[in-house]
Amino acid sequence: MVYALVCLALIFADQLSKALAFALYDGGMEATYWLGRIFGINNVYNDGISFSWKIPGDETGEATQLVVIIITCIAAAVILFFLWKLPRDRRFLRWSLVVIFAGAVGNLIDRIAIGSVRDFIFMDFGFTRFSNNVADLEITVGAILFIVALLFVDQDAVFRKNKKEEEEEVEEAVEELQGKGLHMPEQKGELHEEPYFPPEEPGKTDGSDQISHKLPPQPGDADGGDDRD
Repeated sequence: MVYALVCLALIFADQLSKALAFALYDGGMEATYWLGRIFGINNVYNDGISFSWKIPGDETGEATQLVVIIITCIAAAVILFFLWKLPRDRRFLRWSLVVIFAGAVGNLIDRIAIGSVRDFIFMDFGFTRFSNNVADLEITVGAILFIVALLFVDQDAVFRKNKKEEEEEVEEAVEELQGKGLHMPEQKGELHEEPYFPPEEPGKTDGSDQISHKLPPQPGDADGGDDRD
């Protein structure tokens, strides 16, 4: 439920930012810088992919849009499948997929509704310049989180401590606890300690701490043995 709410919020933020940028800024493709000469704002309808790239020979961009829509739908379905299959304890990996999914859906809405993607965040790094939007940033951030999860954070991460070493450490910890009289339960729960009874001291006559034992009848006893003359 939380994943769905966050995903919807990210999609809404993308669509709202695009609507406001294109409604309030009328400078067209000419960028207006608002943070040095690196970041600015402009209005661009991108009927291609990244950096406005299109399929060769597709001057109108219609074929490119169709291909991108199909690929995006397939990718979104794959992401949903993995979100459904991934265990709940792999949260970092799941969140990265949620962010990527939200960005992909945000741009997919534009391509289906208006036939192009609305870009308004202008970036100029000297060696390259381009326009993007909130959905693009979500996809970028999600991809970075996804890579970090696969390399360092996820339980199957490439550079995470070897599973065998972790299992050995767990086994050593369990043996140490068992040596102290603690036992690991089979199911999740707290550790429990077995009750401790001190050894019985010889000659102690306190009946409250004694356990009565019934001795078998001995020969010659009035109740149990054979009567002999």
